[in-house]
Amino acid sequence: MLPILTPDQMRRADTLAIEQGVPSALLMENAARSAADILERWLGEKRPNRPTALIACGSGNNGGDGFALARHLTCRGWKVHVWWTGARERMSPETATNLAALEGLRISTVHIPPGQFPPLPPPADLVVDALLGVGSRPPLRDDVLTILRILRSLPARHVAIDIPTGLNAETGEADPEAFCAELTITMFALKTGLLLNEGWHLCGQIEVASLGVPHTLAAEQADTWILEWSDVQAGFPVRRRISTKFDYGRVGIVAGSAMMAGAAALAANAAIRSGAGLVYLYTAGRIHSAVSPEIIARQLPSTPEGWLTPEALPALQELLERVDTLVVGPGTGIAATPTLHELLQLVPERLPTVIDADALRTITPESCLPPTRVLTPHIGEFSRMTGESRENVSRRAPWLARHWAQRWGGIVLLKHVPTIITDGQRSYWNCIGNPGMATAGSGDVLAGIIGALLARGLPPLQAAAFAAFLHGAAGDQCLRSSSAESLTASALLDALPSVLPQPAIV
Repeated sequence: MLPILTPDQMRRADTLAIEQGVPSALLMENAARSAADILERWLGEKRPNRPTALIACGSGNNGGDGFALARHLTCRGWKVHVWWTGARERMSPETATNLAALEGLRISTVHIPPGQFPPLPPPADLVVDALLGVGSRPPLRDDVLTILRILRSLPARHVAIDIPTGLNAETGEADPEAFCAELTITMFALKTGLLLNEGWHLCGQIEVASLGVPHTLAAEQADTWILEWSDVQAGFPVRRRISTKFDYGRVGIVAGSAMMAGAAALAANAAIRSGAGLVYLYTAGRIHSAVSPEIIARQLPSTPEGWLTPEALPALQELLERVDTLVVGPGTGIAATPTLHELLQLVPERLPTVIDADALRTITPESCLPPTRVLTPHIGEFSRMTGESRENVSRRAPWLARHWAQRWGGIVLLKHVPTIITDGQRSYWNCIGNPGMATAGSGDVLAGIIGALLARGLPPLQAAAFAAFLHGAAGDQCLRSSSAESLTASALLDALPSVLPQPAIV
């Protein structure tokens, strides 16, 4: 797992490293060496024979990283020019030492005092932004803006150190003239703002530079994580050599209507393809022809228009007694909301339940849920459930998802970029997947995957996080053989077998 830190958490990790005997000067030196390695690896065969770089530095520690990087690149055969702004007397000792080293080695340095226009920029293959670090906040000062406008205009590869100047390292909000990087080399750990809001557009490829201290120092400060493939592989349920279908969980799916029978088929098919032993589909209206023959499907009493009615509750009560987990809501429609509300009142707290799509209409700001409930709203649904404005939800998704998960008591999987999965204390962000997955039925497939993993015995937070990862991986797998424009939910189903981990057999 990769930890994601806020600026405050990053500062605490730095302080802890220093308290444990690693001086800040050594942290800066290690960061610069690692950044130089990353840069050269990133350029690869595109590295010019006699490369040149213009590195713009501030007077804070981000500028100190830039000064140290300039020295390391010079040692590797680069012709380096450094612009720096700010005041020498305000520099930390390690930043001042690295600037003095450049001057002693006669590496080109030009000071640009506030209010002074920069000189004509030298030719450069690479422009590096090391002006402001994670402690800065938009809007930008005029003197920094002047330098940024010149840097942005240069026909060179653009790289940011730690964060692009003008980007809020916590929220991902940015000044309109923030630096736009092809590569961001961030120090020690990912920062929240790199993966939120404008961060996606400004950071380009993100690489993490080592500070030469154990990874556990960052992990100790983190409460937010990105899953990696190895995490899903290691945590995926095993298959026993001697076993039956009853050992792999029974999923009950209450979904569909006459107009949206496909949603029920997608959710049920996703559950059976994700490893569930048995899948029961209880649906109103009609049973879609695409329902896999392995699904045990039952048609429920419904209105003449094909919506679920309260007359279905006795059959649904029987379903609750025979399954290990429940998925409620895909394709049921607004008309079914009162019946779904009654059904959810009958679900025992011990039964893990995915509340999706129209079933989310049963959730209000006053709802109190057991920790076995998994809510899967998109931004609009979450706005309606909480009363928060859609814009605020979009801009503050991680914090609002955490707040409401704490308040409600269940798991929130907020469909956004990134997808936020949280129980209010610990969060996972899913950053894989692609815009082609913004298509009808994609969420139904995700609900089915969650249901299968819950039936396999994974805790709700882990099941939701693993499902989001596998769902995104299936979407990315689809792009290997087709276009994002043609990606469908059915294609996600077809891609699942190639992305599901090969479980251990014991």
